[in-house]
Amino acid sequence: MAEQCTGRGARGVVCAAAPLAAQAGAAALRDGGNAFDAAVTAALAETVLLPSKCGLGGDLVAIVRRAGASRPEALLAIGGAPRGLADVARAGLWSDTGPASVGPPAAPAGYLALAEAGRLPLDRLAAPAIGLATDGFPWAAVNHRLTLASVDLLRRWNPDGTVYLPAGEPIDVGALVHLPGLAAALQSLVELGDRFLEGPIGEAIVATVQRHGGVLDHSDLQVAARAEWMTCAEVRAGNRSVWATPAPTHGPTLLAVIGSAAPGDAPATQYRRVLGAIANHRDALADPSGTSIVSAADGAGNAVVVVHSNSYPRYGSGLVVGDYDLVLANRAGRGFTPEPDHPNFPSPGRRPATTLHAWMTTADGGPSFLGGTPGGDNQVVWNAQLLQGIIDGETAPGVLVTAPRWEWLPTDDGVRIEAGFDDPDAATLVGVAPRAVHAGRWGLPCAQQVIAAPVAGEAIVGAADPRTVGAALGV
Repeated sequence: MAEQCTGRGARGVVCAAAPLAAQAGAAALRDGGNAFDAAVTAALAETVLLPSKCGLGGDLVAIVRRAGASRPEALLAIGGAPRGLADVARAGLWSDTGPASVGPPAAPAGYLALAEAGRLPLDRLAAPAIGLATDGFPWAAVNHRLTLASVDLLRRWNPDGTVYLPAGEPIDVGALVHLPGLAAALQSLVELGDRFLEGPIGEAIVATVQRHGGVLDHSDLQVAARAEWMTCAEVRAGNRSVWATPAPTHGPTLLAVIGSAAPGDAPATQYRRVLGAIANHRDALADPSGTSIVSAADGAGNAVVVVHSNSYPRYGSGLVVGDYDLVLANRAGRGFTPEPDHPNFPSPGRRPATTLHAWMTTADGGPSFLGGTPGGDNQVVWNAQLLQGIIDGETAPGVLVTAPRWEWLPTDDGVRIEAGFDDPDAATLVGVAPRAVHAGRWGLPCAQQVIAAPVAGEAIVGAADPRTVGAALGV
């Protein structure tokens, strides 16, 4: 299985949660693009292929290592709080879905910021996504599953119907779906670039939110829908440096877990360390996101990991901008804390806490890796387990993503344990958790991706988690 989910190439590698997105990113590399081009192409394709999880109405974070650099950079494209959201909180009208939960979508600014580091024009990067939306694509099983869980939400906020519930019912797995409105939105991104939200899409977003009673307005789009390059958070773990996207992402929580890790730490030790870090940040753990991930590396030495999300487990706020098939995220409603004295209170423009994060690690004189995963508050849990594998000396990305995992159950700090652990490790994990349930091999919903930072003269390698139909393609 580790070999089947590994991609290798001389020119580059692309990983994506949707196989057609990985194909699109690989084609960008073949056409002379770099890792940034491949990642943006694959990510834009996922906005069409996985609209239940990510899109132009959401946000993203990324970690990148540019060719020749020894340290990574972080990109945060997380919409800040609308000006009127604090009044909603003070009035006791808070909701984690619906119109009051919608903040300024920053993902478009994030895609554009990444594209600026590429070689190919934006119209080339968006062409596969526009083609899929126009010509049709097969509806993924994960979209069907998430739609089944969202029927009431979608019906409530789209009483006149939505393309995601044709005739009021979920789309069947494998049915060919056309999203011409989303194609138009992507074309507008190409034509308007960083003025995207000043055009008809921004008008439609604000009109949709305000028609349903939300507070988002045009000034919020101008001020709070931004992307920003930032310095990564960093920690040393033995002879290894580990970087992660900074606050308000949960990168610092991951670093708190991994900073004291040592080779050979057992799952029970990891469990205690994870829960200790989560306890220090529990008030901010309010974001079980509907999320996807793409990653890419190229022969020049660039490496990129992008985690993009509509938030919530699926379909964000539940509001769909009908003319553009655009799902609006609920990062504001889900990520902020509506208590006036809380440091995560939605003061105007403040970015909300988010479980989204990505990481990079390198050993003194050894190989470097970059990665991430969707998974809501289990992103920290699963990333910590994968990094433990690297600390233990594993260097094959495919082996890293297929290793057995345990999942944190937030309601009571229990665990769900995949088959595949050694019996003593599984027994000690059961012994420290208040509740333990079991899953089959590769039975958890994590979707990890790992790419090895390119080394001159060597094949470029990446792997995508087989648990969620990911794909890794070498070029």
